[in-house]
Amino acid sequence: MTRPPHSDPLPRREEGRNRDASLWYRFCRGIYRIYFRLYHRGRIIGRDHVPDTGGIILAGNHVSFLDPPMFGQACRRGVYFLARDTLFRHPLANWLLRSWNVLPLRRDRGDIGAMRTVLQMLADGKGVVMFPEGTRSPDGQLQQARAGIGMIVARARVPVVPMRIFGADRAMPRGKTIPRPAKLTIIFGEPLMYPLPANFEQLRGDELKALYQAIGDEIMRRIAALRPD
Repeated sequence: MTRPPHSDPLPRREEGRNRDASLWYRFCRGIYRIYFRLYHRGRIIGRDHVPDTGGIILAGNHVSFLDPPMFGQACRRGVYFLARDTLFRHPLANWLLRSWNVLPLRRDRGDIGAMRTVLQMLADGKGVVMFPEGTRSPDGQLQQARAGIGMIVARARVPVVPMRIFGADRAMPRGKTIPRPAKLTIIFGEPLMYPLPANFEQLRGDELKALYQAIGDEIMRRIAALRPD
């Protein structure tokens, strides 16, 4: 029987969950947790849906620059992120981002190398945060998924945990650099294993692209179904 959503208590001890979280990562995550709870009166629902170990894709909506750190602090385990490569140009930014498990991604064209890296990380049992929409929503509403996440899901064959953040577009909308004290809520849904067709390995061209898009659309449907109440 499906367990009803609930607000998680204060973070529990994280024994066995920090294989991918350095001391610096855990320290910064702790700071973000304090910030999330005190400044944004943050609430987390369904965190137990995130497995403690094993390859996992955490797929969330994207409305603000606050989304990655807020999703990251909500997870008990260390997770990895993707960000556009232009953010890594300054040496200090490059060091900081990489110390926070952020990997560069070229968005001007398909970054096959980054995709292979993600697939290898998932095969190695790591958790990766991905945004199916590809970029921040211009109006706070959910957008259509890009087919790229469908390709990763189909090739990695690991569970996908849908997640959704509410209030980040009010806390830090486009064009703002200082967050406002808007209330934030983060919800994790039940893991999804997308059923691939029996002839998946034989699919090519438009049929394969259609499958990837269908996977992305289903993930966005799961994200849309997440509500605070």
